[in-house]
Amino acid sequence: PINYGAVGGYNNTDNPAIYIAVTSNDGMLRMIRNTTPAGAESGAEAWAFVPRAALPPQKILRANGTGVKHPYTIDGAPVAFIQDVNKDGSIIAGDGDRVFMYVGMRRGGKAYFAFDVTDPEDPDLMWTIEKSGDFSELGYTFSNPRVGLVSTASGPRPAIMFAGGYDLNKDTRGFVGTDDSEGNAIYVVDAETGQLIWKARGGSGSGGSDEFVHAGLVDSIPSTLAVADTNGDGFTDRMVVGDTGGNVWRADIHGSDTSNWKLTVLASDGRHSSGAAGVLTDRRFFHRPDIVPSKDSDGLFDSILIGSGDRADPLDMGGVASNFMYMIKDRRTASGSGADSDMEHGDFGDVSSNCLQSGACTIDLTNGWRLLMKEPGEKILATALTISGKVFFTSYLPRSGTGATACSPSEGAGRLYAVSLQKATAVINYYTSDDDPDNPEQPTSVADR
Repeated sequence: PINYGAVGGYNNTDNPAIYIAVTSNDGMLRMIRNTTPAGAESGAEAWAFVPRAALPPQKILRANGTGVKHPYTIDGAPVAFIQDVNKDGSIIAGDGDRVFMYVGMRRGGKAYFAFDVTDPEDPDLMWTIEKSGDFSELGYTFSNPRVGLVSTASGPRPAIMFAGGYDLNKDTRGFVGTDDSEGNAIYVVDAETGQLIWKARGGSGSGGSDEFVHAGLVDSIPSTLAVADTNGDGFTDRMVVGDTGGNVWRADIHGSDTSNWKLTVLASDGRHSSGAAGVLTDRRFFHRPDIVPSKDSDGLFDSILIGSGDRADPLDMGGVASNFMYMIKDRRTASGSGADSDMEHGDFGDVSSNCLQSGACTIDLTNGWRLLMKEPGEKILATALTISGKVFFTSYLPRSGTGATACSPSEGAGRLYAVSLQKATAVINYYTSDDDPDNPEQPTSVADR
């Protein structure tokens, strides 16, 4: 949703001009009016955009043949850059206000599109990024762009940041994932022109002023990036993301000299980790991490909260992986201080038993913790949210819920977890059957998590 305020007969008091941008799997990005200027509910389409890559599937959709797989078209979530210069709550081009919108195709293709929607009724296609040239590493554009301001040699620049995307190589089931040929990159792009500002990629070579090469980046990155301004100067200076090989990466984009920007590995929790064996340990990351500034007795750290789960194989048709929620302590908190780390899955304290709740055990949490998803096939398919030291996250259970019938397959089930940031102990009394009579509100058990 984008709020344009008091424009075109709308008002800021009780009926602002709100438009909703959404992609649909018939191949269209649509802009929909929320209400009419008179205040009646609308839902009318103002305009729609069809990417060229979504045109061939139209014939398949029209024919609707029996046994034909539904084709993917454009599935990305639109993201807006909004600049209200005088902060009056209304988007007016004459005031210098601007609204840009960005969207990827997800499994429908390998492209991003940028629109000037300062006038929500009269859009302009600003630019298109496709798999070629500076973006030759681009895979299927799963990664929703993040919008921010970056410092460059030419001054502050509004930018969008996104990962390289998904390689269908990782759709292969029944085997441990192998290196990908696309999607193993991270991009920072000028939000207005689509020009590459900087990228990190896998492979070989020495890189350059706008390119950093890391030989260990061999897995595609479908995830949205977590971005942060770690020193409070208004510029995005750090990005964190996980890949489909179970690695967690940290990109430092601090300072105006892009030749000093770099990508470093923070942790290896999947197939690259020591002792990894088969599909069971082939953990993959598909969703944005959460970054939480924190501290413990050893000093400051950034908590990186990230959960594993193969979104491309939710029913585990290729075998069941052992999935975890991780809290990784990144102690290189200073802007630009990132360096490759040798932290692996086994270096994070195993808090799965919740013995820390009662004080019955001692666990080394120097590097962070890991929490096992215990149900068969349980996986994490969303971003965690941390509020006041409480971490909330959800999981998907493919083999729970009512059984399948010929016309109604089992949808599985889900769980909502709430654990402490520092120790992953229960913080809400979710399970009341084991309450302590003397202190019934106090969470005590694994089930309370």
